[in-house]
Amino acid sequence: MNCAFIQGFSPVFPILAIVLLALVSFFLAWWSYQHLSSVPQLKRYTLITLRAASLFILLLLLLNPFFVRQNSDSDNPRIAVFIDNSQSLSVERGEYSGLESYSNIIAQFRSSESSEFEYDYFLFDDEVSSFDEVTVDGFRTNLNSLIEFIRERETNYRASVIFSDGILTNGRNPVFAAQNLSIPLITVPVGDTTAVRDIAISNVDFIQTVYTQTRQTFTAEIQQQGFEGEETTVQLFKDGELTETHSLTFSAETSSQIVEFQQEFTEAGFFDFEIRIPPKDGEFTEQNNQSQFTIEVLEDKTNILSLAFEIHPDIGSIRRLIATDQQNELFSSTYLGNNRFVGSNPQQLNEDMDLIVLHGLPAINSSLFEWLNNQQVPILYIAAPNTFRILMSNQITQLTASYLSSIGNQQIDVQLEPFQSSVSHPVLELQSAGIQRFPTLQTYRGQYQSSSLSQTLLTANYRSIQSGLPVLIVEDASTSRRASVTAYGWYRFEQSQNPETRQFFEQLFTNLISWTSTSPDRENLIIEPAKSIFSENEPVEIRGTLFNERGEPEPDAIIELDVNYEDRDEESSVYRMTHRQNESYSADIGNYPQGIYRVEATATKNNRTIGTAETRVRVSQSSAEFLNTKRNDELLRRLSEFTEGIFLQDYDMNRLNDFLQDSESVQISEEISEELVFIHHSAIWFFVVLFLLSVEWILRRSVSLP
Repeated sequence: MNCAFIQGFSPVFPILAIVLLALVSFFLAWWSYQHLSSVPQLKRYTLITLRAASLFILLLLLLNPFFVRQNSDSDNPRIAVFIDNSQSLSVERGEYSGLESYSNIIAQFRSSESSEFEYDYFLFDDEVSSFDEVTVDGFRTNLNSLIEFIRERETNYRASVIFSDGILTNGRNPVFAAQNLSIPLITVPVGDTTAVRDIAISNVDFIQTVYTQTRQTFTAEIQQQGFEGEETTVQLFKDGELTETHSLTFSAETSSQIVEFQQEFTEAGFFDFEIRIPPKDGEFTEQNNQSQFTIEVLEDKTNILSLAFEIHPDIGSIRRLIATDQQNELFSSTYLGNNRFVGSNPQQLNEDMDLIVLHGLPAINSSLFEWLNNQQVPILYIAAPNTFRILMSNQITQLTASYLSSIGNQQIDVQLEPFQSSVSHPVLELQSAGIQRFPTLQTYRGQYQSSSLSQTLLTANYRSIQSGLPVLIVEDASTSRRASVTAYGWYRFEQSQNPETRQFFEQLFTNLISWTSTSPDRENLIIEPAKSIFSENEPVEIRGTLFNERGEPEPDAIIELDVNYEDRDEESSVYRMTHRQNESYSADIGNYPQGIYRVEATATKNNRTIGTAETRVRVSQSSAEFLNTKRNDELLRRLSEFTEGIFLQDYDMNRLNDFLQDSESVQISEEISEELVFIHHSAIWFFVVLFLLSVEWILRRSVSLP
């Protein structure tokens, strides 16, 4: 229905002025023709009327009048129908036969649709999509996102009908969001209500590769349904032998609990583990009561040969420090001359060494010198008083990373020069406060020549003046590392009464030994997914282990992850890992759809890259829809009650139509819209004025007027 009327004039003008304009128009027209007495009276009044009308129309259009047109539309109310397309509705149990029963219920609803309403159909699982075909292959059910979808479009619909089993596998409880709806929800429960008693090990977290002398934690998630008030045991088997048992009490009808097992590894090798729950009477299935996995344990002992060519207190201090670390296996040997040794003969050792610590140097061209030169093992040289003359030969560069091109005859006392905090090297990660008060060291004045790959980390002050004498030189080659300590007297640091001095000594040589013994091509950073396969409904967890260049656990680094879909050229997502303990890091990078993802990691500390690593994450379809298949009538009933809808448990479609017809919020409504129509926008007035003036001109010619 359409209607139109004059709303007013714009700009606002008094009606009296409009009347005056009409009178003025008529007066001007009358004045123009009143002196023509020879013209017949009828024609004269016709000319006056024509001119007055055209003049009035022109004056009126100048005032910009407009109409307000009202349109009244009355359409049938629209009803939104949402059909659950998740996998849980495909399970056949009890009287419910899966997709067949589901399709019959939907067909029954469609056949009973009322002609008084318009219906729009949608599918939903984790999100809402347009209706095509019910395939019940959705891997998650998110009713909260469905309620939010309805809320955003509630002005378009009078009511919503939801077919679902009410089982949530993702998202928040939808009841809270439903309280903000202004349209009723009609919930139609679909699925099976048969209770199933079952206990399942739903997930086990573990690290696949570990090292000896470490303690690892295995975490198992236990889910159960139907065993409220009962107890069970969770057992851990190692290579078929029971090693640990935990008891669980189920305090609710449905629950999920975490059980942790700890194992310490002292030997290398592969170990088979199984977490098992003894089956209980009435349990639905026993197949999910066990989970098996394998752990690889790697040897992490560092074999160190301490080879001394002199007797000096420094030797005992360094050896004691090495022996205190249980990760080190110390082999001591002191050369007495004439191929005699106190301890082992290094040339006869059957063990492969990870590091050789030289206290002093062998004679040039001796059998030990040749043997050392042929070793592909990192070497840490620590100066001794009587071997400085040997440093005069550049042949020993292979052992010490430097040599003396000139040497003085006088032994001098020096102090360590404070090093710059801006120098970033793993050996220098130690506390150096009060270094000026530390004991003096002894060395000889001379000119040192270093290899091109070497770096001087510590220098000495002589009589409080910078001497430039190197105290610590390191070399990081492609296959192994070398380090050279060119001063002696370190035993005073160990024996000092000042705890800061002792701590400095321990930190310096611990860092130096671990850094030198670590291979440059060792993978400092290792990352791997917490599970071999993740499902789409669970967050992906990445675990990492980080060792610094010294081969020690690094807890203070920043590890960033770049995550890319392997087969797509998309922008990567960046995450930062969180330190857990010792060398362990982890990151929860959220949920991902099915596919294979590439994860690249970079570890940095003090603007220094410690390591990089890469792994793959496989995400499969979720099995969450099958963990719980009992229809949640209580949730569906609450959704309908909060929105003043109905819970259609009996599938009575006539009752549904009666509700839609009787509900005040679903009544037919008439929508009225207004439209402004300005008169001067229409071209008809141009033709009206042109017609009036044309008739006036023709009539004037008929009476011989110009």
